[in-house]
Amino acid sequence: MKEPLLSLNHLACGYHQQTVVNDLSLTLAAGEIACLLGPSGCGKTTTLRAIAGLEPVTSGSISILGKTVSGPHQQLPPNQRGLGMVFQEHALFPHLTVADNVAFGLRHQSRSQRQERVQACLQRVRLGGLDQRYPHELSGGQQQRVALARALAPQPALLLLDEPFASLDLDLRRSLAQELGDILRQEKVTTLLVTHDQEEAFALADRVGVMQQGRLEQWDTPYNIYHAPANRFVAEFAGYGTFLHGTVHDGNTVHTSLGDVTGRSRAPLQPGTEVEVLLRPEDVIADESAPLALPVTRRQFTGASILYHLRVGANETLLCQTDSHTNVVEGDNLHVRLGTKHLVAFETH
Repeated sequence: MKEPLLSLNHLACGYHQQTVVNDLSLTLAAGEIACLLGPSGCGKTTTLRAIAGLEPVTSGSISILGKTVSGPHQQLPPNQRGLGMVFQEHALFPHLTVADNVAFGLRHQSRSQRQERVQACLQRVRLGGLDQRYPHELSGGQQQRVALARALAPQPALLLLDEPFASLDLDLRRSLAQELGDILRQEKVTTLLVTHDQEEAFALADRVGVMQQGRLEQWDTPYNIYHAPANRFVAEFAGYGTFLHGTVHDGNTVHTSLGDVTGRSRAPLQPGTEVEVLLRPEDVIADESAPLALPVTRRQFTGASILYHLRVGANETLLCQTDSHTNVVEGDNLHVRLGTKHLVAFETH
């Protein structure tokens, strides 16, 4: 089996006797793009900084290309790890041109080699022709492209990105995220990205790690994170949904107050077990012929679709996503049926 490019083995980090990252293990293969996803303060950025050599490790180890670079008594300097880094603040040198910023990590190359690599990287990030401008003459999105080009220029073994689009507006963030994925795959650079944006993680990554309070809850494909979450926290953080109480009928069916919920389950469910079963908006299908009718408490028009909030029982809300032409309004009933393909259920405690 091929050795992973990046390996974290029972990693722990902390500040002032407080553990921030605890017993975190993962591997990343060469050429993969991965995301660490989680709420603010969960340890994502600390993990990234530990990989970069900017934070000490209290226990466990970090290996890059089979070489241990961090451990309790071992700390290879950041500039010897073969990494590229892009952080939320672009950290460009204001007194240097775009070209000189990108060339900063290429001082060991000849002038002609530097110029050729700089122009190739600027073309890759769609900044050709702007090489003689200064950072203050660029937009925020352009500055972030320069930071990316600078990180890519030395052809690092591993690229680390910490919330690279957080300071940008939503439309620009989405377009740059799509471009970033294309660039990283064209360059074939192994990448670990930190984000709190689920859509960004799912759109970019081959593998996603969901973190909570310093622990890695699940390290898996985006598909499995969404459709086969390891626990309720991952399920809720991965996307909208409602948990309904139910009883397992067989391994693939749960009885609920709204009817049977069926689908493929991540793990075997024992008949008779009391569970909470997840219904996402796309699992609840508007169907005028369906006998189940639920009152609409809220209608959110988003352009391409409508998100309906439906009352279930005394205080539960079911979400249903329809096309934007559905004309049921608040106060009316919406007829729906359940159309799950994946059974996401967790035992009640």
